[in-house]
Amino acid sequence: MIFGFLSRLSNPRQERRGEPRGSHLKGFISIDGCDYPLKDWSRRGFSATGYRAGHYPGDKVDMSVRVDLAEDPLVFACRAVVVWVDRDRREIAGVFTHMDMQIQERIMTAIFTRATEGGACAPLRTAQNAEAGTTREEARLQA
Repeated sequence: MIFGFLSRLSNPRQERRGEPRGSHLKGFISIDGCDYPLKDWSRRGFSATGYRAGHYPGDKVDMSVRVDLAEDPLVFACRAVVVWVDRDRREIAGVFTHMDMQIQERIMTAIFTRATEGGACAPLRTAQNAEAGTTREEARLQA
């Protein structure tokens, strides 16, 4: 427990996510009829800005998601569990639940396609590999 705390102090910017995220994409989530711009997303969840509603962590919400991809927009309805809400920054994050497997596959295909093209959804860089210009996946392959 102390080791984990000390490692965060020595390297606070280390990325610990197991999957790449889609960032810098035009898209939004719609909760209770209000649209909120996506900050980032993956096949497991999302974060969005401009949030003003009264949901709290643990709330289950029905929502729709629209992400503008190069070929066709990805639009789907699902349910999510709110993970955190930052009322000062007006942000919300959640985890998708009850999502069709085909939608999950399309999300991952979109993220990895843009990553191979060097797009804005490229896999996140870890702090130690950012200077070297390698992604976490490339670093694993080199090890």
